[in-house]
Amino acid sequence: MANDRGYFALALQRILEDGVALSVLKNDVAAEDRGYFNMLMMTTLRQLAFIRESVLPRYIKKKIPHKERILAYLLYLGGAELLFMQTPAHAVINLSAEAAKRPAGQFGANFVNAVLRRIDKEKAALCALQNGHYFSRNFRQILTQDYTPEAVKAMEKYAGVEAALDITLKNTADNPLADGVVLPTGSIRLPANTKVSALPGYAAGKWWVQDAAAALAVKGLCNVRGLKALDLCAAPGGKTAQLLAGGAEVTAVDISESRLATLKENIQRLDLADKLAIVQADALEFTPTSLFDIVLLDAPCSATGTFRRHPEIIHTRTVDDVRRQAALQKELIRKAAQLVTPGGKLVYATCSLAKAEGEAVIRNFIAEQPEFAIMPANIRGAEHSVTKDGFIRILPHTFVTGENTALSGADGFFIAYLQRKI
Repeated sequence: MANDRGYFALALQRILEDGVALSVLKNDVAAEDRGYFNMLMMTTLRQLAFIRESVLPRYIKKKIPHKERILAYLLYLGGAELLFMQTPAHAVINLSAEAAKRPAGQFGANFVNAVLRRIDKEKAALCALQNGHYFSRNFRQILTQDYTPEAVKAMEKYAGVEAALDITLKNTADNPLADGVVLPTGSIRLPANTKVSALPGYAAGKWWVQDAAAALAVKGLCNVRGLKALDLCAAPGGKTAQLLAGGAEVTAVDISESRLATLKENIQRLDLADKLAIVQADALEFTPTSLFDIVLLDAPCSATGTFRRHPEIIHTRTVDDVRRQAALQKELIRKAAQLVTPGGKLVYATCSLAKAEGEAVIRNFIAEQPEFAIMPANIRGAEHSVTKDGFIRILPHTFVTGENTALSGADGFFIAYLQRKI
């Protein structure tokens, strides 16, 4: 499997054409090869716009026929590996050409061989062309509806950097991760590619992995001890764990059986399961017997804010995806509102950069539901991310600043806190 460029090319095709998640495809790869497979895929996806738009047109003057488009995927992978990885060039070229022979015969093999040899020969000149262009045309279209060209450019800088590892502590007074950087909001940050299970405190359940921006949704609630909380669309359970660690009694609802299994496993490792009820259900059809003091809706979204961790999103998301998700989000927040007790709080969050999935959803909701009022966000360390309307709007380049880009940034995130009037 480690040398099967044909499988790699088909996997990349499934990601970009069919929207299959990289995490799903990794399961089909032998355990000993997953690290290499993941690195190759992530590198290619991060550099795809550059390779497709700046590199390959120098050597390919005619469009590759649709029925032989697997050759293009082999070239995307080979180009990324030659330019940005340390794999010996002869191995990349020979294995890629051999893989091309199966679907396209000797012509395909010769074509891939010739292009990759040119790329390798002119590697230094090609690398000098790299100008920080990572976003696809469709992805840029999503962002330019809401942000200035300068802001989009600042976000794009983070598309070429692997996201650091963020940790949420179960007990802030018990931090076993002495080598981590404590962020202003309390999350602990470690370098990318840190082996999670080998870190101190993992087996003892003293912390869990959670992006620093995602952790803010619960942190903004302050004291939740003794309250009844509902976490809709809860898996994989980072916010559920925060609520439980804060002393709330939590009902976690998610439609996915497999993701709920992961949530349960995580909560058991953290020894927080005593006050947790898990329900597999569609959030729109969930009918509890009582209302909740807190309802947290981390709504399904376009996930455009997670492009650092999931670079395939840069190439697969469109404006139409944003519109479809926004329509679903409006339904979900109406449902969530019905489950909040008088005087209770509703938290709406998405990992989308599109304001159609954030600010616009809340403004529409408040217009429809006058019994709810916006509670201005107040989170230590995130004051600069509070908008004039009192929302939290995290952008990848604004959350954590510093000269070390590898330890800076965060997922794009939107959070609104609402309260039901008594």
